Amino acid sequence: MAEPDNALDENLNPYERNDKLLIVVVDETYGIDDDLWEAERERYRLGLEAEFGLVFKDADIGPGASLPAFATLLQMHVPAWVILFSLFFAGKNIKENCEAWRDLFGALKRFLQRPVYLNRQGAAVLAMKAVFDEMDGIPKSLQLLGYSSSHVAEPDQPKPEDDEVILDAPTTLYLGFVRHIFVIVADGIKFRASVEGRQVTLVRLEN
Repeated sequence: MAEPDNALDENLNPYERNDKLLIVVVDETYGIDDDLWEAERERYRLGLEAEFGLVFKDADIGPGASLPAFATLLQMHVPAWVILFSLFFAGKNIKENCEAWRDLFGALKRFLQRPVYLNRQGAAVLAMKAVFDEMDGIPKSLQLLGYSSSHVAEPDQPKPEDDEVILDAPTTLYLGFVRHIFVIVADGIKFRASVEGRQVTLVRLEN
């Protein structure tokens, strides 16, 4: 059963939903004079809503060290994208609608001018964009071999277990310090993509 749009997790942060993509924008007013912050924060939030035409809710993506942010749920107007994500994170070999990943990136691209953090689905879109760019085109087949996450303070190095299991998405609270790690096979070529915020590091692996 899908969570309602206003549902909050145990950390009072919005959920990522199967039918919508969670986008978190860091509150760029954080750190100014405390007496002014609440007013400036609300002005910033309203500016985001006016810019993107979506509702943004309070969130915090810094466990142990507060990192105030605003979260929104983006409805993707791409045919069968929910099915595409379901197949992808189930580790299925996808041979149809591979071009839909480019459409998904097109919907997400406008948010990347802001300091954003993405949950597993959004990070997958950035990872796939990097794979397509590396291959200079749309592959005929795609398969996710592994997904995991690590703290950004940990070394970003390939591990044998990276492609052994597809783990669940991290909670919203940890997104400010999460590195998403994907191992993807496209047309028989294996890639490791690590995603931190908007940044993607792509490495070609030995099969």
